[in-house]
Amino acid sequence: MFRPVLLVLLLSSALLASCAPLRPQLVGAPVSQTFADELLQEWSAYAVRFTSLKGLAKVKMQAPGNSLNGSQVLIAEKPDHLRAETLSPFGTPLLLLAADGEKLAVSVPSRNVFYTGAATAENLGTFVNLPLRPADLVNVLLYQPPLLNSWKEEAFALQEGGWLLIRHGTLRRQELVFNLLRQLVEVSYFEQNDLVMKISYAQFPAQAGPFPQMMSLVVPARNATVSLEFSDLETNADLPAGLFRLAPPPGAKVVYLISE
Repeated sequence: MFRPVLLVLLLSSALLASCAPLRPQLVGAPVSQTFADELLQEWSAYAVRFTSLKGLAKVKMQAPGNSLNGSQVLIAEKPDHLRAETLSPFGTPLLLLAADGEKLAVSVPSRNVFYTGAATAENLGTFVNLPLRPADLVNVLLYQPPLLNSWKEEAFALQEGGWLLIRHGTLRRQELVFNLLRQLVEVSYFEQNDLVMKISYAQFPAQAGPFPQMMSLVVPARNATVSLEFSDLETNADLPAGLFRLAPPPGAKVVYLISE
């Protein structure tokens, strides 16, 4: 099946890696659980206010045998609505994808092929080359990466400034890094002791209600690094439902996606 490069800045909680855990900051003294809870609650209460976004982004991806350096129009709305348009250097669409929570549709104009099926992780993974749920991607784009269920939590000051929160689950671990402004800037997911993925947020504007203008994802198991930088971004916009649906172009070959 045709497998276009699209939205490779995606995550999947099912990925398994085989490399040692990474921790870029040097850990300092422990901090109280009360302070750690305040950091987490403050970020969560702030981030949950973002329910949608639309913008133009520069996407860079490096992976063995595959690379991408181009522009994408991204539109996301909670809980699981997504639209992406991969653009040519001349601004014309190379690929369009839309998911409305139930159906996934992908149009490839250059081939006049239209793919359609259920909005499942398997079908979406056909086009992003990673298994994931649309809801997971939407949460990451909206500065709300998923939190693991934990039975134990630790928190430390970082020698270079900021704080590290560690949430321990069953065979899993999640590390969250906050900067001195108490903004979440990094989330790492571990399976046992192996790093599965690391998500980073940066370039917070100075105005009220700052939203990260840059996001990046590292997936060690695939030696993949992806960055996403918005040049034009609007949050909490009113988005018509029709944005998340596509119809087959006239004369297009329709391919039906089937999930097991």
